[in-house]
Amino acid sequence: MKRRLAQLLSLVFILLLFSPRYALAQGWFEWGTEGSYVHQTAHLLFFGALIFFIFEIRQERLQQSKGFRCLMWACGILALWNLDAVVGHTLEWSLRNPVIMGRGLARYLLMENLETWFFYFTKIDHFLLLIPAFYLFYRGLRVLARETQSGSR
Repeated sequence: MKRRLAQLLSLVFILLLFSPRYALAQGWFEWGTEGSYVHQTAHLLFFGALIFFIFEIRQERLQQSKGFRCLMWACGILALWNLDAVVGHTLEWSLRNPVIMGRGLARYLLMENLETWFFYFTKIDHFLLLIPAFYLFYRGLRVLARETQSGSR
């Protein structure tokens, strides 16, 4: 079953790789550049890689190790951050009015609708997601390194 699924996914990937179509970077939303299209795709690919990593840890039953549990949680939080970033970028590129008004010390935020509030929430919550994710990632690698050192003695 796994082999068939891997073959099917490989075939789909190869077909997509060798049959590119004209892609408008401004087709979905009114984004500014082609780089925004690539940036969103990178967030989604990173999300997929993190979910795959979590799946592999669970499939091999490595979550019994404290290090892999920390890595699994770090990947889960980073995956959530990627989805948050995709939503935040989409909202940012779809805002019609400038969000920050004025110059210098006289600047103020223009919070005119729910979309603007949600955009700011997706920007402010990065520290709530990234700091714990990187801490858990560091801790997981540290635990795995200690286990490796104690096992090789």
